[in-house]
Amino acid sequence: MPRPILYYPKGTAGADAIFSRFRKLEVRPYSKENLEEIAFFGPEILVANTRLEVNSETFRRFPSVKIFATVSSGNDHVNFSDLKNEGRVFLNSPGCNAGSVAEYCWAAVSYFLPIEEIGKRSVGIVGYGNTGKAFASILKSEGIEYAYHDPYVKENSVSLSEIYSRGIVSFHVPLTVDGPYPTKGMFDAEDVRKLAPKTLVLNTSRGEIWGRGALEESLQREDLLKVIDVFYPEPPRGELLQRLVSSKNSVFTPHIAGYSQKGRLTGTYRLAEKLCILYKDDPLPPMEEFLISDSEWKTKTFLEKEDTLLREAWKNGDWEYFERRRNHYPVRMDGV
Repeated sequence: MPRPILYYPKGTAGADAIFSRFRKLEVRPYSKENLEEIAFFGPEILVANTRLEVNSETFRRFPSVKIFATVSSGNDHVNFSDLKNEGRVFLNSPGCNAGSVAEYCWAAVSYFLPIEEIGKRSVGIVGYGNTGKAFASILKSEGIEYAYHDPYVKENSVSLSEIYSRGIVSFHVPLTVDGPYPTKGMFDAEDVRKLAPKTLVLNTSRGEIWGRGALEESLQREDLLKVIDVFYPEPPRGELLQRLVSSKNSVFTPHIAGYSQKGRLTGTYRLAEKLCILYKDDPLPPMEEFLISDSEWKTKTFLEKEDTLLREAWKNGDWEYFERRRNHYPVRMDGV
């Protein structure tokens, strides 16, 4: 009997080694520019990044695919109503990179502020899910005061206005457009104008969390410290780029906050675990077997280099660098 075919993007962290353990699946890599061609081969499982919208149109393009999957935690690219109507399945890895993003945020705070100054401030966390809690855990271990806003975690949650009054503000919410507490555009230009001078603001969630005017307003305020890993639109283009390139007191990175070695490998590993269960395959060995022990890229020191590389690419008109960096990212060691 032929085995079900799984296609995954070349360059997916750890996929070559982890997916090779499957015995019940035939595994094939694909280049992202050749995504449309693989429909001809009748894959049952398609692993793709969150740029691929999962909806009825995608089902038409890939009629054989029963399981759409990503090795990230994101799901805002999925139309769950279409998924249910068509009887398809979506798999992701919730919380896989929470620790990685939290370490990125601590590295960012430490990059701008000495520990003595951090200790004098209080951190406001917007969203207290997996990532917000992971960041809070680091802050607690360092003796830094923090508060959070999350309408779904009502105990001890404070108002957004109180969060925005803190000396450090960090966003950790999913992108939602429906429900009682939509997050799209929740932080707008007026909110930026209310921030006190020298506030450090971080966005590692989704670019759309900030309204269209929020980023532009923050760039006008050179008295603010800014760390931005996500943009809207993404990657950023046009006139906005010139303002980003020349922005002071800022660090920009190409949507890689969660891309530490463990952050990326955990996503692949958790997806593989789910597929092992679904297809009754052999259990995987411990994830530690797939880790490497050293790399020149360290979470605690990489931020300035990332920012420099991205700005140089923009200055040189290399608009594709943003996506290229995401898709071909070096191993970045974990640890604060």
